[in-house]
Amino acid sequence: MVFNEEYIENENHNEKIMKMERKIKELEKENKFHKERALTALELGDAVSDGICIVDSQGVVTEINKGYTEITGICREEIVGRHIQDMLDRKYFTSAVSLEVLKSKKKISAISIIKNNNKKVLITGNPFVDQKGNISQVITVMRDFTEINSLRERLEKAENENKKYLSELRYIRDSQNESEFLGNSLDARKIRQTINQVAKTDATVLITGETGVGKEIISREVYKNSNRSDGPYIKINCAAIPETLLESELFGYEKGAFTGALQKEKIGLLEMGHKGTVLLDEIGEMPMQLQSKILRFLQEREITRVGGTIPKLLDVRIIAATNQNLLEQIKQGKFREDLYYRLNVIPITIPPIRDRKEDIRILAYKFLEVFNKRYKKNLEFDEAALQALEYYNWPGNVRELENTIERLVIITNEEFITMDCVMNTLSTDKISIDLFTKDDITLKEAIDMLEKNIIEKAFRKHGSTYKVAEILGVSQSTVVRKMQALGIEN
Repeated sequence: MVFNEEYIENENHNEKIMKMERKIKELEKENKFHKERALTALELGDAVSDGICIVDSQGVVTEINKGYTEITGICREEIVGRHIQDMLDRKYFTSAVSLEVLKSKKKISAISIIKNNNKKVLITGNPFVDQKGNISQVITVMRDFTEINSLRERLEKAENENKKYLSELRYIRDSQNESEFLGNSLDARKIRQTINQVAKTDATVLITGETGVGKEIISREVYKNSNRSDGPYIKINCAAIPETLLESELFGYEKGAFTGALQKEKIGLLEMGHKGTVLLDEIGEMPMQLQSKILRFLQEREITRVGGTIPKLLDVRIIAATNQNLLEQIKQGKFREDLYYRLNVIPITIPPIRDRKEDIRILAYKFLEVFNKRYKKNLEFDEAALQALEYYNWPGNVRELENTIERLVIITNEEFITMDCVMNTLSTDKISIDLFTKDDITLKEAIDMLEKNIIEKAFRKHGSTYKVAEILGVSQSTVVRKMQALGIEN
């Protein structure tokens, strides 16, 4: 009997030991599972910018990822192994989501402020439970609201800028009765004011400016707003008509005026402008011998056809335009001084658009609107693209800007025209260095743009990565790597 009791007691003892061993194995397996899950979370966490913190069932921090230290500015040694309440007592944070999750046993999100850098963060805590439903650990994900808010503010600023310039474009159009000469710079406003003042008179106007600034647009604005708007508008390109034909084209000719002439009279371009307006475009290219006849016409307001003897009185308003420096032409003996003063009654000088950068956005939006409609697209500019357009030197002025926007609309397949699109379309060596030092782009963005500009220019010139590396004083592998990273085609 005693033997049986001792046997049963030993059996019970052995069974207890076996149960304890099984429990230990289960706990070890569970701990291994949670450890592996935590490690996986951290490995993934290091690949993102969010902060990740793992807290055990007692509220003690067991691990954090790199993102956590970068956002909080707290090094790993200061937090791992400490209780979350200790962190609160030290005023590292304004709130601790992990403790709330441990109490409620459910997912919780809250806004907290990191005290040492004043960053606003969103913390989301997720509980992980064991087989019995007890919380084994809490994993919190921290997202930096400061950077998100900054990005949102920059986006809103860009959108507001877009709305502002679209609004200005519509306002200028309405206020100028659909004027073709757009711009909100001081120079543009002064030019429009001059047009309004002189359009109703018959005073001769001399328009000067570089190629492509819009001299003919100004001429048409004067004509459109004049008392002669119902009369003819004749444009004469003095540089396009051969010198031997220019006189007969301007003044016309009588029957048999010269060998090979048709046996009928021909009305000249000046005569065709009777009761209207004549634009003498590229007046600086007019031959000296013809300048005297134009001078006489301006003085007398009459012409005599080639081969004719009877003068004809004409009622014509003259507008002249040139991209030449006529005062320099006078010094070189290529232009008559008396003709210059006859033409220069009302001078209008149009500055190049690189000197009135505030007009570039308005013009860009105008052309974008035109070409979106023409090519059935609905593109928009992003802010960086507009900045690139503003800091390009525009040797071809408004005409080049118009052609560039048309090309961008045609080749862009995305929703936005980006800075990369602009940089790839324009000659980047003509983009001012000011673009790379603006306040509202990051240092990395500025460096990337500058590196891309330099490498692209060198590669276009030399054609090989080996030569580019030699010129820039770096290894060929560095050049290849940077070209790939910056999206430069090899």
